[in-house]
Amino acid sequence: MKKTLQIANIISFVTVILFNYAAGTGNINNTTIGEISNNYQTLFTPASYAFSIWGLIYLLLFGFIIYQGRSLFKAVRDDAFILKTGWWFVTSCVANVLWIIFWLYGYIDMSVLAMIVLLLALLKIIMINRMELWDAPISVILFLWWPFVIYGGWITVATITNIAAFLKSTDWSGWGISEITWTILLIIISGMLGLIVIWKRNMREFALVLAWALFAVCLKNWELESPIVSYVALGVAVVLCFSAAYHGYKNQATAPYVKWKEYKNSHQRNSKI
Repeated sequence: MKKTLQIANIISFVTVILFNYAAGTGNINNTTIGEISNNYQTLFTPASYAFSIWGLIYLLLFGFIIYQGRSLFKAVRDDAFILKTGWWFVTSCVANVLWIIFWLYGYIDMSVLAMIVLLLALLKIIMINRMELWDAPISVILFLWWPFVIYGGWITVATITNIAAFLKSTDWSGWGISEITWTILLIIISGMLGLIVIWKRNMREFALVLAWALFAVCLKNWELESPIVSYVALGVAVVLCFSAAYHGYKNQATAPYVKWKEYKNSHQRNSKI
């Protein structure tokens, strides 16, 4: 079962990369994700530079794929996380591919469902592996926790953006509430979520991804001459950054850089034996 999961994870990840490449080059329905996105811009849509985080996410996921596949070729100390994770990583990849297809073919409503499945799969992976809740070695932090915590943070933002795009595609009236008010409410909710994951789940990285997106929302709305949205997004992003920094300071004994130093020292001692 474990070997089946490892191979399925590898195939699923490669499939996601291929579909994303095809989506970026216009080989699916002769359009790109960006071109469709331009038709459904909302005040919560981040500036385009924010989407460069996908490069980091896929790099981290590549690290996860290598990490989870090691025991296919050699004995490792602990790879119980593979069976714990089960088919949820494959599920996230399937949802990612389906989102691309639905989005590029204009099925915005179905793309929302695919995005929600993707988000739930990532949150499930985070929860069943108890990420950020125990004192893990640097290898676990780098190759298991960070890929999914950062991915989950971004997909949280993407889900909100996707829902907003769908509502715009239906010409939703907002129940008489202005788009600016709705956007400010979404920003505040994002900030509250960020504070919760910092102080209840120790997921500073998740919250910093939210801050990254909110800085981009600030910049985008500055360009659109919506200063109140920009100020609120900037303020919430700064609060999240300071909160993450303070939490990191309070928990510096288990910080990743401390783990890295411990790993290097241990490796140096072993090399001298």
